[in-house]
Parts: sequence; C-alpha cells; structure tokens
Amino acid sequence: MAKQIEIVIQESESELKVLLNQQTKLLQYQRVKALVLIKQGHVSYTYQLAKKLKRERKTIYNWLKLYDQEGLNSYLKIKSRGSRKEQIPNEVKEAISVKLSDSSTTITSYVELLEWIESHFDLVLNYKTLYSHCRTHHNSVLKVARKTHHKKDDQAVEAFKKTTR
Repeated sequence: MAKQIEIVIQESESELKVLLNQQTKLLQYQRVKALVLIKQGHVSYTYQLAKKLKRERKTIYNWLKLYDQEGLNSYLKIKSRGSRKEQIPNEVKEAISVKLSDSSTTITSYVELLEWIESHFDLVLNYKTLYSHCRTHHNSVLKVARKTHHKKDDQAVEAFKKTTR
C-alpha cells in the first residue's frame, strides 16, 4: 500500500495562498500549489498530488523531501543548469580574431585554422566548436575554391568566354 504524506507544513493556509499568487514561474507555482493542497487536506498520497500537478510521483517526493529538510526558501529556489565551461580560452579567441582580421594571412579554411591553433597553443579543439565560434563572433566565411581539373584546357575556356558574349 502507498505511504501517506507525513510532512508538517509550518506556514498557514492564508500565507501559502498569498505566496501562490506571488509566483511568476510555473515550477515555483506548482511547488507552492503542492503545499496548499497538502495543507487543505485534498491529497494524502504523493501519487494523488502527482496526478493533480501532472508531475511524476518521484518528483513530488523529492520536492517534499527538500521542503522537509531545508525549508521554504530553498524549496522555492530553482537551481538552473547551463553554466558550461568555455572550451576556447580568451587568449586563443584574441589570436583567432587577429588572424581572421589580418588581410595577409595564408589561412583559407577552418581546418587550416584548427591546425594553426594546435601548433601555436597546443590546444585540441573540435572542428564544430571552432566553426561555430568563428561564424558567430567573427562573421567569418572561410571558403576554399574548388580545384580545377587537370585536363582543363585554358585556351578552350577563353574561346568559350568570347563566344558567350
């Protein structure tokens, strides 16, 4: 049989309703709503609360455990992710900027730029990382012209250009 919710909520029902109206984010709203439903006695089990809030039972269990252990402030604090570490150091970014803005550079492709970074900074980067950095921060378009065919006749090309005009 399912275990009943045995949590003591210190805040009064009116305080929780005021707090519920102050919430601007959905997750915080649902967390306070869970406390309100428990305080009013509408739910007795985590699966009932999960059904009402359209969340997983385990999520509700974790919320209530967090509230019980750390209190209301940390219960309403939403921990966001996304603090990803930069893969390209600032000194390399500056060197890339200088290299791309230099008109006399011999670099004509991202692969060559990648090799240049490897040789000068001993840093192994993913091609996609370098490509997206250069495209977003420097608006660079490194293109290499197609190779001409080894049997191509230059005189025939000139004759073709003269007849098309």
